[in-house]
Amino acid sequence: MSPATRSARLLLGYLFRLGLGLGLLGLALWANRDQIELVLRRRPDFGLFAVGFGLYFAGVILAFIRWYFLVRALGLPFRVRDALRLGFIGLLFNMVVPGAVGGDFVKAAYLMKEQSRKTQAAASVAIDRLIGLLGMFVLAVVVGAFSWQSVEPPVRRLIGAAVFLTVAVTAVMAVAFAPPLYRPLATRFSKRRRLSHMLHELAVMGSTYRKRMDVVVATVVMSALTHVLNVLAFMIIGRSIFPVVPGLAQHFLIVPLVLFSTAIPLPFGALGVSEQISDVLFKLADYDGGALTMMAFHVAQYLGSLIALFVYLANARQVRSLTQEAPPASAAGSYPVTRQSDPAPAARP
Repeated sequence: MSPATRSARLLLGYLFRLGLGLGLLGLALWANRDQIELVLRRRPDFGLFAVGFGLYFAGVILAFIRWYFLVRALGLPFRVRDALRLGFIGLLFNMVVPGAVGGDFVKAAYLMKEQSRKTQAAASVAIDRLIGLLGMFVLAVVVGAFSWQSVEPPVRRLIGAAVFLTVAVTAVMAVAFAPPLYRPLATRFSKRRRLSHMLHELAVMGSTYRKRMDVVVATVVMSALTHVLNVLAFMIIGRSIFPVVPGLAQHFLIVPLVLFSTAIPLPFGALGVSEQISDVLFKLADYDGGALTMMAFHVAQYLGSLIALFVYLANARQVRSLTQEAPPASAAGSYPVTRQSDPAPAARP
């Protein structure tokens, strides 16, 4: 396949997903047209919306700091300002690249350019995403356990889904932190030096995080706090457009699953799909404002992306060359696995 053909197919695929998302958004707007008219007549409470946006943005910053600790745990030279800069770049591209994880690829690519242990650098982004999901689902499970007796059967099914997803993410992380799984593969593919070296680096990463479970646990807690802020932001933004909204416990059960849907590979944070999912899930709690609240929450996300755009433009000349006060990370500790050197002292959260 020629480069021109590949580019054309990618463009057509993007346009198709964009059209699908906009079509679903249009369907959500049409289905909720009466509610939208009532909200506009009543006028939203912009003060409450500002509070909700502030909580959402605080969660964004906390997520960037969480990633910083995960990178430093590997002994890679990395500063908080670098985490913020690359974090904002990822946030910006999340709204452009299909799916809420699209910006992770861009963020990982920039980080890899400045690190000698490139596989570990990229893996830190993936581990951060897994920890973000784990914190989100653990939060829903904890709230579900305390509210089990007081919720209806449909909501209990949501709790069951959160339990299943928590187990699934934990299993994936257990595999990622298991060096014995990588070493046989590295030996088998020893003639393919690049692949073998990548597997060696993954084994070192797994060993390092297993030794630094304090960092892993702390970042899971930070992830849960991030999602507490997201849930509160969602609830307050909903309150800015509706006089009555579901209780806090119901939000803690439903919002994580709604936000999980933004990972669907559609542009602009799965625009259209997440509104439909929010509508369906909140109707389980006898609430008809789920779709409209998700639209308003998307507005808050787009405002955050606008700030990210300003950060990107302000650092346009620096984003490709992060200046490190420390010398570049050496490849020591990445190869061979059987004689792993200790990573550089890592920051402790």
